[in-house]
Amino acid sequence: MDLAQCSLNSVTVKGAGFTEVADLAEQWGFGGVGLWRDVLDGVDLAGASARLRGSGLRVTSVCRGGMFPQPTAELRREAMADNRMAVDQAHALGADCLVLVCGAAHGDLAGARLQVHDGIAELEPYARQAGVRLAVEPMHPMMASSRSVITSLQEANDLIEAIDSDLVGIALDSYHVWWDAALQQQIARAGERLFSVQLADWVTPIQGELSSRGMPGEGCIDMTGFVADCRNAGYAGLVEVEILSDRWWAEAAPRAVHAAANGLAAV
Repeated sequence: MDLAQCSLNSVTVKGAGFTEVADLAEQWGFGGVGLWRDVLDGVDLAGASARLRGSGLRVTSVCRGGMFPQPTAELRREAMADNRMAVDQAHALGADCLVLVCGAAHGDLAGARLQVHDGIAELEPYARQAGVRLAVEPMHPMMASSRSVITSLQEANDLIEAIDSDLVGIALDSYHVWWDAALQQQIARAGERLFSVQLADWVTPIQGELSSRGMPGEGCIDMTGFVADCRNAGYAGLVEVEILSDRWWAEAAPRAVHAAANGLAAV
């Protein structure tokens, strides 16, 4: 892929600040950046937005909102307040979407999934007022107890169809869904509701639940086929490289970006 059709997600170079992420993306010719909220701490968002626009860089995503299932009403209120703040940040940056990592089960799986539905439905009017799209990210089933109870693209499609808002769609990461026998069918079903497409490869042995991912081409996922399926379904946005990897985090940020660029060139 041409890097102009790709986006550098900030977590790929974890530890780099906003300015370094933007500089690296510009130097390598990426078309955009995906920003985790940690790199926005203490950053003037108006100035950050102007700096990115001046470089021709889109903000393809802000990560994350979500974490809707909570064991108490007070914690649910706190989570919703944080979600509204995330919407505000995405709005200030003109982001293509706010990624929702929906939240884990707390002993009641069905109840957690209901809280996810109700939480998104509650947040949607606030997001609509800000003009921010909400992108549900289905995650690998191994993360149901820690990150998200939405564990397949079919489940995510069911969820967004139940909410029925043009502002609620899907953030699809190859790492989480590559294994699914129904993936091609469900990608086609998502269609124009695909708001974000992200790449990370599956490498074994897994060294950490969250931080054992590979650059495109390092593992077993058919990245070319995955991107083609998303394009055929109607996705026209930039494709993010989002690598959570202890191995790559130990490298200097420019070396990690070099590896990402090489991997993307083969997709």
